[in-house]
Amino acid sequence: MAGPRPRIPRRSPGPADDAVRDTPRRAPHGPDGDTHDSLDGSSTLAAPTPAHSFNGRLVALVVVVTLIVFLAAPTAKIFLDQRAQISELQASIAHEQERQQQLKREEQLWGDDSYVEQQARERMSYVKPGENAYVVLGAQQDTHQAVESSAEQVEAGKPAWADGLWQSVVDSAYPQQDITLEPDARESSDQ
Repeated sequence: MAGPRPRIPRRSPGPADDAVRDTPRRAPHGPDGDTHDSLDGSSTLAAPTPAHSFNGRLVALVVVVTLIVFLAAPTAKIFLDQRAQISELQASIAHEQERQQQLKREEQLWGDDSYVEQQARERMSYVKPGENAYVVLGAQQDTHQAVESSAEQVEAGKPAWADGLWQSVVDSAYPQQDITLEPDARESSDQ
């Protein structure tokens, strides 16, 4: 069994390390993985790139995007609700303007004496002097009504056969008593 590996002390970055860091690195081109550096003509092995790990920048980006979404979502909902309310109010305004125009036309009609006379005759049954007014009682107001004697309506008034059968059973079990409001002969003779 092998013992613990010896610790290799790390050096602090110095001026020589900055020069190495500033030289461009190239991806391997040859079959053996060598890179050919065009600066000094020597071949060096490229350092392996570390696997993408979970770093702080990614965490900060996710936090910022989540914060923006949570702050913008209610504001966007309020904006959309207000736009819907504005469109409803605009439709209401257009409806009220149309109603206002209709009332203005009706006001102009009431300014005409012949229209006022016609409305007085129709609504309040006014007549001019010397005219006779006749009122027909029991006349139908709506002459365009359909006749209500279809077979479906006649059948709708009758109870279902099962309900009728059950009601006859109940009636036979509990016979109805005739209630009379006339005083008994004995009570009237006692007085």
